[in-house]
Amino acid sequence: MGILGYLTAAEVEPSLFIGAAMSTDSFGLPVEFRYTEPVRATRLQRILYGSALHRYLCREVIATTLLQAMETHPKVWIVQDEVLLEPLEAMHAPVVMLFTTEMAPMTDLGATMPAGEDEMLVQLSLAGAPVRIRFGNKDAAMQRQALEVLTAAARTMDVLEPLSRLQQAARAVQEEQEVA
Repeated sequence: MGILGYLTAAEVEPSLFIGAAMSTDSFGLPVEFRYTEPVRATRLQRILYGSALHRYLCREVIATTLLQAMETHPKVWIVQDEVLLEPLEAMHAPVVMLFTTEMAPMTDLGATMPAGEDEMLVQLSLAGAPVRIRFGNKDAAMQRQALEVLTAAARTMDVLEPLSRLQQAARAVQEEQEVA
């Protein structure tokens, strides 16, 4: 089973951005964790970048920095923000967003059903609702790779849960730095 990668970058308060990346083993245990120092956008940056500031800081500054620092190479990247869904050069793997659903469980672990362009429902637990996957990669082979890795991981872990831990860890780092 390949390593899963989780990536988050967000504006936690006006003009203050943080990010973190984590790779996990097949049980969801952290293998590697990286974070950025909080990035505060200046008034001049807010003026010059306008509505593109969020995308620029999250993708080009925070995510790129984190990905270049990672020593592990996950087989799939799971992101929480549409801005990060488009693959970055440093990822070298499929990128997906996962969404919970309220649907009835499908027949088997790994069962799939199309759910729109670049989206699919997949059963990633034995009894729970299927998960909606949005693919960042348009390539069918990359989408198949993502499904295979996620289905294999789902046999031993909840693939959604580490992303919430990563977001909490990023906030904890920010809070500790505010106190210091």
